Amino acid sequence: MGVTKGAAGLPEVAKAMLAGGIKTLADSRLDNIARMRAAGIQTHTTLLRSPGPSDVGRTVELADASLNSDMEIVEAISIEARMQRKVHGVILMVDLPTGREGLPPERITAACRKLQSLPGIQFQGIGAYFHMASSSEVHLQGLQVLIRLARQVEMELDNPPAMLSGGSSNIFRTLAVEGQPNPGINHLRIGTAILLGFSSSLNPITIDGFERDTFILQVEVIEVKAKKPGEAILALGKLDTDPQFLFPMNPGVIIREASSDHLMVRMGPPPRVGDWVSFRLGYPALCRLMASPYVQVEYVNELKSC
Repeated sequence: MGVTKGAAGLPEVAKAMLAGGIKTLADSRLDNIARMRAAGIQTHTTLLRSPGPSDVGRTVELADASLNSDMEIVEAISIEARMQRKVHGVILMVDLPTGREGLPPERITAACRKLQSLPGIQFQGIGAYFHMASSSEVHLQGLQVLIRLARQVEMELDNPPAMLSGGSSNIFRTLAVEGQPNPGINHLRIGTAILLGFSSSLNPITIDGFERDTFILQVEVIEVKAKKPGEAILALGKLDTDPQFLFPMNPGVIIREASSDHLMVRMGPPPRVGDWVSFRLGYPALCRLMASPYVQVEYVNELKSC
């Protein structure tokens, strides 16, 4: 499942994913899904963030499926789906625990049984989330719990979950990059690896055959510090991005600190006002940049000179 939230549902990015072989899309924001629908993208799309009560109507209207962790919401989706004469897919999330979304494992079987009785709902499977800083050991232990739950659901309900959604790009790293054995999942929700070419924004490892230059941030120098040779201020701040996940492409550039509006850097070659500094991006930096109204997006066939 290709995740488009890192690009704020930009239709051009969604179309590129589909052209590259992705069959289904996902996003955490209904507005992003609406943006893709308005651009004519009718591919099966899943809402990643569990909807709240006020989101139920738009969820059924815009998304073909959603991740869910609250059965009252699922029951509301069932009612709304019947009103809209649709069938809405539901993936139940399991808290393994990660402190994020999901029902406790001991409640999953009963929840699956309830799902199967709800009109307008298609039970698609179960899924889990892992923090991007979690280790491969944590991934494998958690996935084994997920697989055991799936087997338990199959035995008690005589209906195995079709989708075992094991996580995102960090699980891709564990299985495909590190080569750890797959305990039995058959689905991943991939954003970082497709968009940025590496498997995690923390200690990023470039994946063989993937490109790292799909998104390049270029920022202008607006001040050079006369009394501090080599130090400059760029027109970018925490309102625009997450500076922790900016990786300078220009030799000798070091990020010193950031305010809401400014990025303070130390540069090797003496900077001049009007120079442009280029950065590769980690996933948190990309997400905020693409959602910022202050950032201009340009499409190029090849990289400009740094």
